[in-house]
Amino acid sequence: MLACLNSETHAKTVAEHSHVNDSSAFWDALAPHHAAIEDSYLDLASTRRILPEIRSPALVVGAGQGLIVAELQKRGLQCDGLDLSAEMIRYAGLRRGLTLVHANAKAMPFAERTYGTVIYATGVIDFTSDEEGIKMMLQEGRRVVNDSGKIFVAFYRVSHVLEDFMARVGLLSNSEMALRQSLELYLLNPAQMISWVARRAGLSYFRALATLLRISALCTVQERRMTSRMQRMCRRLADPRILISAAPEKQPYRDEREIRNLFQRLKIPIKQFRALGSCYIVLI
Repeated sequence: MLACLNSETHAKTVAEHSHVNDSSAFWDALAPHHAAIEDSYLDLASTRRILPEIRSPALVVGAGQGLIVAELQKRGLQCDGLDLSAEMIRYAGLRRGLTLVHANAKAMPFAERTYGTVIYATGVIDFTSDEEGIKMMLQEGRRVVNDSGKIFVAFYRVSHVLEDFMARVGLLSNSEMALRQSLELYLLNPAQMISWVARRAGLSYFRALATLLRISALCTVQERRMTSRMQRMCRRLADPRILISAAPEKQPYRDEREIRNLFQRLKIPIKQFRALGSCYIVLI
């Protein structure tokens, strides 16, 4: 089921806002390799945790290549997906036979009160620093969800161990993560990584090694798995610099306090806040 617009006025708004902009460049570049890392943050396990509360028809905003859409459809729910990246949508068709909607979440091409559930996947609200843009996206969610429907907003989550490490080496500061620099680290071999940590944290080579071993032991299974997948993916790329250069230099980092502060500034009440293993899920 793909809902259509209900007025010429909204059609004009969509035409003005749903064009692909620079924010899709990274996702377009990632699309050919996304299969290796797509089941992360708002992953299948997290989606299953909220499954009893999802009402059909559902909409996944930031659907990527359709992992969550396909899961919900497999569970017998009607589900559409929307994404800003044309390449992600193309791969959703190639890999899963899904027809997703190519549009900007700030102006969704759906009629009012179409959906029983709207899910904002990780990579949408949590990657957006412009709070006015976030407000526009969430207003669209409220417009297309029905009166008894629910809106879930997912944010990526980092363990306290990894959070402390990133702050120590300068990858995390003032609620911003140095995304491009973080991606470059996946290209380093172990010896290079130890040297980099020693230099950035002001440690000896052996203390830097001990720090990395401690992090590996104490971070979450999901984080270790994600690191391994990212390293393999980057090493398989013919020119990983193409992907890295397409990434934003920085992206927002929001822990529970910052997420709550965000919704308070937006004047949007939080009905429920869940801290799952790989993500936070906010019900608004």
